[in-house]
Amino acid sequence: MGEQEFWHDNENYIDTVMNKLNMLAEDTYIYILHLNQNRAWFSETTKSYFRIRDTYAADHYEVMRSLIHPDDWWEYEEGIPQRAEGINLTRELCVRMRDLSGEYHLYSIHTDIVMDEKHSEQYLLILLHNENVLPRIDALTDLYSQARFTADLESEIENKTPFAVLMVKLERFNNLNIIYGNDFTNQILKETALQFIYMMDEVSAVYRLDGPKFGFILRGGDRAKLLRLEQTLRDRLARGIAVNNRLIPLKICAGAILIEQYDGKADSLSSKAAYALGHSESEHQGKLIIFNDEVRTSRNVDLDLMKIIHQSVREGCSGFYVEYQPIVVSGTGRITGAEALVRWRREPYGIVPPGMFIEWMETDPAMYDLGNYVLETALKETKELLRILPEFILNVNVSARQLEREEFHSEVLRILERTNFPASHLCMELTERCRDMPIDIIRQEVEFFQSYGIRMAMDDYGTGSASSGIVLHAPMDEIKLDMSFIRGITDDAKKQAMVRSIVDFANSCGMSTCLEGVETEELQDYLRGYQATWFQGYYYSKPVEIKKLRELVQDMPKP
Repeated sequence: MGEQEFWHDNENYIDTVMNKLNMLAEDTYIYILHLNQNRAWFSETTKSYFRIRDTYAADHYEVMRSLIHPDDWWEYEEGIPQRAEGINLTRELCVRMRDLSGEYHLYSIHTDIVMDEKHSEQYLLILLHNENVLPRIDALTDLYSQARFTADLESEIENKTPFAVLMVKLERFNNLNIIYGNDFTNQILKETALQFIYMMDEVSAVYRLDGPKFGFILRGGDRAKLLRLEQTLRDRLARGIAVNNRLIPLKICAGAILIEQYDGKADSLSSKAAYALGHSESEHQGKLIIFNDEVRTSRNVDLDLMKIIHQSVREGCSGFYVEYQPIVVSGTGRITGAEALVRWRREPYGIVPPGMFIEWMETDPAMYDLGNYVLETALKETKELLRILPEFILNVNVSARQLEREEFHSEVLRILERTNFPASHLCMELTERCRDMPIDIIRQEVEFFQSYGIRMAMDDYGTGSASSGIVLHAPMDEIKLDMSFIRGITDDAKKQAMVRSIVDFANSCGMSTCLEGVETEELQDYLRGYQATWFQGYYYSKPVEIKKLRELVQDMPKP
């Protein structure tokens, strides 16, 4: 078949064909230079994304110069003429360009030359690839990634058709990691992903989220289809996943949301499903929790308020502020530090208790920005206390959303530098959800921050099955016992034995201990017999704003 037969005299459709190809080439943008005429053709997608006015440009350098970062212009100005002459055609250029977002992002430029049979007409094909786009395939499991999950949620929202979102998490995965090691559990994730792929049909898709979590989108999915899929997953995993001649039965926690029409953002929708998953794990022994049902039956969830709080984070954490609860030396009751605690206040809601939004936010990607805001605010506000109290230590909670982000390392160091706060006076407390991360990852994170002098603590020690494993395998500086161990301890022999054994264990391993929930003088005097390092509780002070904390420190009697 010749060219004429192929096109059937429809060569004029070449623009349409190229534009369609550009639309299919996700995160890649096309334009062509006619080397004989020194003219450029920009696809419609490229024009729209970079806000280029005309399809054809007589001087494409003028167009590109307005888009490329001034510091990178010389690379483009020298590199494109070389490639037009056939030099370095296979070597990519990398420049920063201003795109639809209005910000500069990194783009790689790929080129090749095509010409007619007589070599009289030459064209330089140029592809721009956005290097800032997250990978769409998970490297470990070959499933769609978290980034693809978010993108597909956005597409489903735009379609305005019903769908369902299901999130599942493999239970007790950290225990498997401790018993068999990281390589073995990675193989479990691969085999589990393979089984999930087999269960998908043309209107369903599966994604690897963070850790041992998976997401599913069921297009056109109703409650019945959702329930069938969830039960199928349970049944298949209960039969066991075969790895290295071992058959490992698995259980899951599951959370879901059913959508008829939705006008919100994909990350907010994702956080609702994650909220249901969290409740499945913490309160319902892994049973499927559907967000729609939870909202109808729970007085603790106010969707409109959650949406406003979520948007407050996006608006630079407006309405959020930090309070501080003193931490005292157990033997003397003198303040030696404080824990930073986030609060939110906005009219007409007034002050909203953190218990109403922290659990929600910890499942949301926005928790990364909120956590960093709390860290920087607390460092700024308490720095001056070091002049009054040189031994002062600031404790700040760190969420899994922060710890799992690669850039968190550099962000913490930048915040310390910006605030000029000494790293050795910062203690970062790992919150409950951090325990879901693989032990070896937690150990690496702890060791990294300790290498810069930052102290690391395990918060709410003893309330989760993974906390002991973390303390055994990661070099923690401090463990904080949850107040549930302290409440009623004077009349509970089991709590007495538990607290004594934990404090003795920590003391013998060179770790500090903090007992939370000290609310009376009698309880303080009783607990001093356990030889813990620090106490924290309402007996000394409820959480207060920085001005009041400063007064408490200044009013302490001289030792």
